[in-house]
Amino acid sequence: MKISNKLFSEQQLSQFSKNMENIQKIQDKISSGKNIIFASDDPVGAVQLSGMKDNLSKVNRFIENSNIALDRLHLMDATMESINNVFIRAKELSIQAANDIYGVMDREAIAIEFDEMKSELMTLANTQDSTGTFIYAGYKTKTSPFKMDANGMVEYKGDRGVLNLQVTESRLVETSIDGSTVFQDIVTSEGVSTDLFAAIDNISRSIRTAAGGVEEAKAEGIAKITLTNADPGTYAFTIKSGEKSNDFSLDITGDDLSDVASAINSANLDITATLEDSNKTLKLVNTFGHDIDFGNLQITGIDKAQITPTSFFSFRAVDAAGNNLSNMQTIYDKDQTIASRLDEIVTIQSHVSNQRAKVGARMNSSERLRDVLEERKILISQDVSQLQDADLASLVTSLQSQLTSQEASQKAFINIAKLNLFDFIS
Repeated sequence: MKISNKLFSEQQLSQFSKNMENIQKIQDKISSGKNIIFASDDPVGAVQLSGMKDNLSKVNRFIENSNIALDRLHLMDATMESINNVFIRAKELSIQAANDIYGVMDREAIAIEFDEMKSELMTLANTQDSTGTFIYAGYKTKTSPFKMDANGMVEYKGDRGVLNLQVTESRLVETSIDGSTVFQDIVTSEGVSTDLFAAIDNISRSIRTAAGGVEEAKAEGIAKITLTNADPGTYAFTIKSGEKSNDFSLDITGDDLSDVASAINSANLDITATLEDSNKTLKLVNTFGHDIDFGNLQITGIDKAQITPTSFFSFRAVDAAGNNLSNMQTIYDKDQTIASRLDEIVTIQSHVSNQRAKVGARMNSSERLRDVLEERKILISQDVSQLQDADLASLVTSLQSQLTSQEASQKAFINIAKLNLFDFIS
């Protein structure tokens, strides 16, 4: 087959063009640092690379979710620690206020600090994260979960929703606890429902009324008792005299103490109970002159401290002639006393610690999962790099070889193309 000069030239130019394309591809890889720029460069590798990048993107999203989850959980842990600190201080002040050396003004100063504690708890309960989300509002993340009315009552405006974030293909981490669970769902050792805000109010009221009443009153052999009864119902109390003691539980509808006198006379206490002032005053006399102790009062319907106690016994020691031997002592319901509030504080501290333990467990789990995700990210990134990143040393060598070959081909073409018949004749 004969090859004309024209065909020879066209073939050589086409080859030069292909060589330049190869050189350009190598230069593109060197400049980009990528081994696969177009799918046509390596179809199989391109498919594998696409899958790896999708997997890497998914792992990155999981890591991001893990970090968000940890931020929320750390914030919840910090707020619960602050709540616990509030009640540690509350316990210290309650013990301090229960001391008899403190007067009305001293106790009022302590009670004012409790008012500030309530405001602090409100701030903690309405904590927001960096995105403005209320962490204790349930699903109502843009609604302030706790609001206080004009009477100082705190109401929960959130819901029971729990926020979740996906941190692996098969794992969701709870990143919140609803405010009602943390701040309200508390039952004391007496079986009474309470919440953190009510507990602070209870302590404050107990402290403010502590100077006006006692948990137990005592007389040397003779005493007179009256009753202020604004809460008709069951009255439980304990009377001790000498070595004897008896617990009473009576339904009392008014200030008539006839049933109380009958119950005491029927008990084996060596005490004689008589009525005076139209049955509104009860006189107690111990046969042997032993002390008479009256206390541990519990009135049905009163399970929290009142701003002003509405029902109570008044107790006064007298002599045989009926002369007063001491000031009147007011015996309040047990729930009005500071001592009962100390038990409530212990219950609250235990409750908050349990909630904090839940948060801590989630934090530990999230941190472990994030560590695994970080390791997955490293391994996937290595695989992507091996498949995608260019071997610059090899490419530079290949480029140099291509350039040398192209240059040699061009010189040879020029030398051949300039030959003609006259060159052979000469």
